[in-house]
Amino acid sequence: MSSARFTTRARSEFLAQIQFYEALQPGLGARFRSEVEAAAQRAATFPLHGKPSAGGARRRLVASFPFSVVYTQTETGILIHAVADGRRPPHYWLGRVC
Repeated sequence: MSSARFTTRARSEFLAQIQFYEALQPGLGARFRSEVEAAAQRAATFPLHGKPSAGGARRRLVASFPFSVVYTQTETGILIHAVADGRRPPHYWLGRVC
């Protein structure tokens, strides 16, 4: 089975959102974390199933939250470039991929 790795910026973005959701409602941060990790695992298992996006990246939606996991495929698995907030401008993360 392939693995999923986060870039430093993607990991920081992910952790900040966990904290935000946990402050909003106890337990919601853990739920967000679980859903992002599930999306990342699906992307690692089926990397070509993600929707093609800008810069050669692919996206997997995060269940129950307005986010997607933006990744590229590598020889060892997938590299996650962003836990992209769907409310931000499209492709704000593109500079991380190219």
